[in-house]
Amino acid sequence: MARPKRTRSEDTASQSKFVQVVEGYLTKANWTKQQFMAEIQVGEAQFYRWARGENVPSKAIVNRIAVFLGRRLDEVYQNLPHNPFPVSDTIDGLLNELLEAAGYSASIRGKGVDSSWQEIAHNRSWKLGYTLVYPNWAEPPERYGEKPIGIAIDCAERVGDLLGIDTEWQYLTWQEMPLAIAERKVHGIAPFMLAAPGRFFDYRLSDPWYSGGKLKLTAVTLPIEIDADFLEDLPHKRVRLVYIENEIGDWVVSMLGNSYEREAFADKAKAFSYMKAFESKESDVIPILCSDHVLCKSVADENNWQVLNIRCVKDLELYPAFAFHPNEEQLTASVNAVLKLVNQVS
Repeated sequence: MARPKRTRSEDTASQSKFVQVVEGYLTKANWTKQQFMAEIQVGEAQFYRWARGENVPSKAIVNRIAVFLGRRLDEVYQNLPHNPFPVSDTIDGLLNELLEAAGYSASIRGKGVDSSWQEIAHNRSWKLGYTLVYPNWAEPPERYGEKPIGIAIDCAERVGDLLGIDTEWQYLTWQEMPLAIAERKVHGIAPFMLAAPGRFFDYRLSDPWYSGGKLKLTAVTLPIEIDADFLEDLPHKRVRLVYIENEIGDWVVSMLGNSYEREAFADKAKAFSYMKAFESKESDVIPILCSDHVLCKSVADENNWQVLNIRCVKDLELYPAFAFHPNEEQLTASVNAVLKLVNQVS
């Protein structure tokens, strides 16, 4: 009787967990097994013994694999000049996954209460996430190796100085921030996060940075023929709400309910480009960008657009704050103590 052929899914199921994890990363890295084995200097016979579960790689080899995969994935996912080493800078997560798949204990816990604070205390430095916050709050550097600029950046570095720690910066999009905090790829987010209720599940927010000023929530649109002060007074069927995912406008849109069309974007540049496209075409659609009043007024002044108030949040005033992992009690308390001084002397 002929031996039954094994299907690809059966081959995958019979592989060790470690090799399954490695092959998943090889796909992301666009590497063949042969290229990978040549890089880590492991023979094909040894690799297939791992696959069959006959033996496991040593910790030293697992570390080596993490390093080479990290370098390769940096090349695939880097965003120059803002984020040249997206995987290597957070290699603890990759290393832990490989170690656990091989049957070892994770090298870095990174998940307990105050683990970021313990790491900061040990290294005397913290890594903070930031993004482009328009205008003048936070801006990426023009050249690689330089630090970002802006009033939120200055505040964070001042707080770091008063804590006696150095400040490193990691560029993130608004979309990337919740996961970066959850996985502790960064220790916190610079103080431009507005304390909207929808954010309390993702972050532990510091006390307000009062010197940053209080912000209201508004909207901005192209010049329209309808005389209206409030967004809600415009015809629902013509309005299309525009917002940046995980930015404060995301929460504003949720407050306005589901009766409006929506268009979400990963960053402000894409949202602005979408809005500007309506200037050169005839359309019944009224695109309206929701955000804080500083951004909306600045965009309106630059483009000769129109600011609209939002009735459902017109009395709400928010202050900027740092954002940390929900389990970072000591880090938040320490920053709050320093912020109290900063607020008093600013």
